[in-house]
Order: sequence, then C-alpha cells, then structure tokens
Amino acid sequence: MWVFTKEGVFSAVWDKYCRGDEVMIRAHSKEDLCRLAKRIIGYCDEELIFEVEDADYRYRIKMPKTVWSEYLADCALQIDYPSVKKSIIPDNDPLRKDAYYQVWESLFRWRSKKELQDRNSGNTTKEPGKFIPLRWHR
Repeated sequence: MWVFTKEGVFSAVWDKYCRGDEVMIRAHSKEDLCRLAKRIIGYCDEELIFEVEDADYRYRIKMPKTVWSEYLADCALQIDYPSVKKSIIPDNDPLRKDAYYQVWESLFRWRSKKELQDRNSGNTTKEPGKFIPLRWHR
C-alpha cells in the first residue's frame, strides 16, 4: 500500500520480519517516519527506525496493524482541504514538491493513455460516478 499523508510518503507491507498482527512501514525519508511516530505516539524514538542501505525503501519501522489502520482512519477523518497537493506538501520543501508533482504527472499521463486506449477499443463509460450510499457504513 502506498500512502501520501501530511506526515510523508509510506509503503506499508507485511514481510518476513512481521508477526501476523504487524505491518512494516517503509519510507525513503527517515524524517517521514519520525513525523509518523510523533503523530501516533507523540515522540520519535529513532532506535525504532532501522535502515537498510541497499533497499528500495531505506528506512523502516514495524507497528501493529491496528495502530496503522487507526492512523489511516484518523487521516481520513482529518480531511478538510480541496487540494491534496497544496495540503500535504510543505512550502519549504521544493524537492518534495517536485517529487510529488512528478508522481501526479505520471499518473495523469497513465490515465490519459488509458482513456485513449479505451476510446479506441470502444470501452468507454458514459455514466458519471455515483456516491457510496450512507447506509454503507457498518
């Protein structure tokens, strides 16, 4: 699972280092994991973050799946902005802004190519999207 939040960008996986009730949260930035820890437990204990130098995600931290899911639920409940890009990118971090915009542009190009492919093959949806009904809640 890839997640972009106000704390950072994370890849959440279950791997051989996790118990059944744990998840490994991976990041390219140690600071992102520190912000995540501060949001969840109020402080950053850097000894909980381990580094794997030759890995695709250099920094990692394990946590219970329930803690991760509560964090994600809280992020969803805190949504109060009309633009993700303007909300989660700090003004003083131009490198992060560039990286996030490149991700957005890549996904936009993919969608554009997909729509063209679908039009050419006759697979188009003309009906607008619908809202999930309120009774969907448990």
